[in-house]
This record gives sequence, C-alpha cells and structure tokens, in this order.
Amino acid sequence: MKKFQTLKIKEVTPETDQAVTLALEIPADLSETFRFVPGQYLTLRTEIDGEDIRRAYSICSLAGKDLRVGIKKVEGGRFSTHAQSLKAGDEIQVLPPQGLFACSCDPDAKRSILLIAAGSGITPVLSIASHVLEAEPGTSVTLIYGNRSTGSIMFRTALEELKDTHLERF
Repeated sequence: MKKFQTLKIKEVTPETDQAVTLALEIPADLSETFRFVPGQYLTLRTEIDGEDIRRAYSICSLAGKDLRVGIKKVEGGRFSTHAQSLKAGDEIQVLPPQGLFACSCDPDAKRSILLIAAGSGITPVLSIASHVLEAEPGTSVTLIYGNRSTGSIMFRTALEELKDTHLERF
C-alpha cells in the first residue's frame, strides 16, 4: 500500500497569475518510489485550518527534469488557493505517482501522436509530449491546445522551448 511521504518543495514557479508549478525535492532513498510514467499524477496532502485536505495534480515534468506538478487556482478551491502561497523550503505530504493515463516510450517507434488539451489540462500532456520527443527520435507530436486568453496559457515558455528543440517533429 502506498503511503504519504513528506517532501520538500524545491521551487515554486508562477506559470500565470492563477497558476504555479511546484518542483519537489526527491531524496535519494525515495527515487524509485517517485519514479513515474508521463501522464501520471500525485496526490498532495496538507492541513488547512485544522482540516486534512487532499488533491490530485498531474505530473508536468519535462524529460530529465525535476518532479513537478502544475496547480491552477480554482475559485473556492482551498488547496489550489493555498498552493499559491507555498514557497521553496516548505514541506508537503505526497503519495507516490498513480494513474493509468500514461504513455510508455519505445526508442524504435516511428509514429505520429496527436495530443489535445485545454487550460490546465495541458499538465499531463506536456510531460507526455516532452518524454516522447526525447525518447522517440522517429516520432512526431502534434498538439492542439486551447485557452481563454494568451495570459492564461500554462507552460508557454516550456512549450516554445519544446517547439524550438524539436522543430521538425513538434
């Protein structure tokens, strides 16, 4: 049975005025426990006003980078509002990666992948796209990503860097 682990927040990055990314510090003895497949999620737990609050957030880590989750503030959302005030060095309870919306990679694959996302739904899709582009040199990825405005685009810089790095395939 999976159990919550206390992890330190390594970095908090504002993505928009309503969203942040939390990079989590994974101790060496938990590296296998927190190994993930792109598309999985983490359940975060904290206490807010004496109440145990848990929420699941998709992993948005790019290939070879820190374990990260993206959190968009939801009106009336206790956890997502609380997350906006977190800072590097804070600790949070985290369950190991879970979920079946995942993508495995095959270095010999030559395929075309279409990914469709809107708003904060880009979170798992970003991780999937990054890992596929890194691990499958023969694969191309097309992304259709909708947002209400340019100011609400999560991971805009990361998406532009993926495009620039994999210009012929993304």
